[in-house]
Amino acid sequence: MPSKQNVASSNLVSRSNFFKYLQLEWDKYLNQFENFAVIDIGSNSVALSIFRSSSKSKKTLNNIHSKKIYFGLQNYVNSSKDEKLHAIIKLMDIVMGMKKISKEYHARLKIIATSAMREVSKELDLKNIFLELTRTEIKILSSKQEGYYSFSGAIEKIKPKKGILLFDLGGGSLETGIFDNKKIKDIESIILGSLQLKIKFFSKDKYTSLEIENCRKYIKGKLEKFYKYDSYNKIIGIGGTVRNLGKIKIPNEKKQSSKNNLEITKLGLEKIIKMISKYDKHKLSNMKGLNPNRSDTILPGLLVVSEIMTKSKAKKLQISSNGLREGYMLRSNIDIPYF
Repeated sequence: MPSKQNVASSNLVSRSNFFKYLQLEWDKYLNQFENFAVIDIGSNSVALSIFRSSSKSKKTLNNIHSKKIYFGLQNYVNSSKDEKLHAIIKLMDIVMGMKKISKEYHARLKIIATSAMREVSKELDLKNIFLELTRTEIKILSSKQEGYYSFSGAIEKIKPKKGILLFDLGGGSLETGIFDNKKIKDIESIILGSLQLKIKFFSKDKYTSLEIENCRKYIKGKLEKFYKYDSYNKIIGIGGTVRNLGKIKIPNEKKQSSKNNLEITKLGLEKIIKMISKYDKHKLSNMKGLNPNRSDTILPGLLVVSEIMTKSKAKKLQISSNGLREGYMLRSNIDIPYF
């Protein structure tokens, strides 16, 4: 008959083997996946998204961590070279913090940048500055690449069945394109962003009817000059302003979408614009559903959306929760048209 000491020793060995087995199985499970991180330096904010995907295929991405910091690089586009450089150095602190987070997730990191960085890079050698200070390459997307990746992310989520107009409204630019016959085509870009318009037209604590009228005229003029749309019953919108729109309660409407208004009518949009235009900045920053960091830019952004819907004769706007970062992860390692 085995002694108590031998039995105890045997149990410890069995328990040890069991935990080793669990660890091996856990490692085997984790090896099925890869983590990918994207830092997106936009005109209004810097965003980090960490995705987990099967190592066999990158077609299915699950967002496992997100972080966004509002920086407002667009504010420095027309500044002196020294002020631009100072802004980029401050921006580096944000990027390095996000890089540290991506390392904690053992994620393969890519850094991309859009409109404001395109403008700043005309004066500063940003690629070399980033490589030297972060030891990571930065990809400054062309306007058409930005549109392609944004629209790819939206299409993957929404899966439209017929020809449809898409637009991506950022802080510094607007991209539009058509999805038809399973292809993205006719990508256009214009310097027409929510933060850019705020800087140009809205300086007071409270909106005035003259500011709104002048801003609308400016938007109409830009759209008339650059875009020739067909008519669409419904269009797809991408970007932070558009996503935040879906979280704002439409005045005097009892029925609202259970999915954060992922679809909104033109009439509903105009009601929200009318409501917001009456608020001062303090009241806006406390408005239910509105991200306080967007209180300065929400109205100019929604005026752009309104004019796009008017021009395309769209009755409904479908809001995409996916955009640039998702599209970049899905398409960046796949052959895409040269822009």
